[in-house]
Formats: sequence, C-alpha cells, structure tokens
Amino acid sequence: MVALLQTFGYDIVRLLTTLVDYAFYILFGFIIASILFSWFPGYPSSSFMQAVFDAVRAVANPILMPIRSRVPMLQLGGFGIDLSPIIAIFGLSIARTLLKIIIVQFIGPVTG
Repeated sequence: MVALLQTFGYDIVRLLTTLVDYAFYILFGFIIASILFSWFPGYPSSSFMQAVFDAVRAVANPILMPIRSRVPMLQLGGFGIDLSPIIAIFGLSIARTLLKIIIVQFIGPVTG
C-alpha cells in the first residue's frame, strides 16, 4: 500500500501529519461547539439543531466527561467555570505534537 501511494507521488509522512492535524481541528471544533451549546441550557427547538446538538454531545462528551469527573469546577463568586474543555484542548494539542514527532522520527525513515 505504501509503495502504491509513493508511486503516485504521495508522501506518507505528510499524509499522516495532515491526517493528525485534521483530526485535531475536528475535535477542537466539536469541543468549542460543546462550549457554545452549554451556554444555552434548553434543548434546541428545531429538529435539525437537535440533531446537531446530539452529534456534538456524542463526540465531545467521551473526551470531556473523564476530565469533568476528576477536576472540580472553579467556583468564582456565585458561578462556576468548567475547566475540562481547556484541559482537553491542551491535552489534544500535546497528543497532536507527540504524534507528529513519532510520525516524522519513526515512520519517516522507514517509508523513505
């Protein structure tokens, strides 16, 4: 498969790092959308927005819920700030950087 991709001019390392970047930005977008939806506590009124709301929650909750169960909300006066999206984005950024280093340092020399 690698040889087939290379015969058509694809660079495997660049393809994999781009895939990692796209996955990061998609997850980043879902986390930001989850933050925006959390500002409006009621369920969306239209069926389309309800489907979008459910899709965002289905992707973002498996990332955010383990962090929420371990990190308490920051209490400031009469309201609390959920730090789990900040921690999740920071963790995803670290994972993206580490994956790109692994791809360049270990997969790059093997594929040529």
